Formats: sequence, structure tokens, C-alpha cells
Amino acid sequence: METLQAAGYKRNDFTVFINGGIRRGGDIFQAVALGAAACGVGRPVLCSLASYGEKGIVRAHMLQDELQMVMRLSGTASIASITPGHVITRNPADHIVPLPQDHLVQGTCAADAVDRGCESAAHPARGPAS
Repeated sequence: METLQAAGYKRNDFTVFINGGIRRGGDIFQAVALGAAACGVGRPVLCSLASYGEKGIVRAHMLQDELQMVMRLSGTASIASITPGHVITRNPADHIVPLPQDHLVQGTCAADAVDRGCESAAHPARGPAS
């Protein structure tokens, strides 16, 4: 946003939509605070649907509940009252949350490495490669 404004664009000249990376209500809050007009939340909804079926769509409303909680904790009464001052942008790398580990995929990758003859890989069921 700052780069576009530095290039001479005004905030009313463009609209920003975030599509991807939204996993929590706090992510939506940050995107809106930094100038996004809307956020796409397709993956969380699809994952909820795939995991829990029709009842999973109800779980997708958790994003709305999380957003409301973040808004309450930050003292913002409405979406319009969210400002860039609500987000620390000095060093975003300090605030990156690591993705959770997927032990199923890691076990599969290790098994593939053992099958290929990789000496450093270990398979949980077979023990260390020999």
C-alpha cells in the first residue's frame, strides 16, 4: 500500500482484495487494517466442508467469531474503525506464525526416502535406515 501511494496512486484509485493466507480472524483484521477491502476465505471453508460435511460450514463461522473477538480486544467497534495503527508493521517477520507440522506427510516422505535408498532418512515403522 505504501509503495503504491509513493508511486502517486491515491487510496481511492485502487481496491485491494486478499485471496489466500487467511486462516484466522486475526488475519482478516490485519488485512483490513492494512487497507484490504475484502478477504477470500475459500480454503478454510472447503477444509471444513471436507472434514465435517454440511456441519463443517457452521464451523467456518468461527472466522467471524474470531474477527469479532480480535476487534473487541483491540477496542474497535466496527470494521470502519480498524486503522493501520492497530497492526505492528515495523518487522513483520517477527510475527510470522509457523505452519503446523503434518506428521502424516512427513512420515510418507521419510518412507519414500528410505525406499530410494537415502541413508539419512528414517521411517517410523521401520526404524532408522540401514
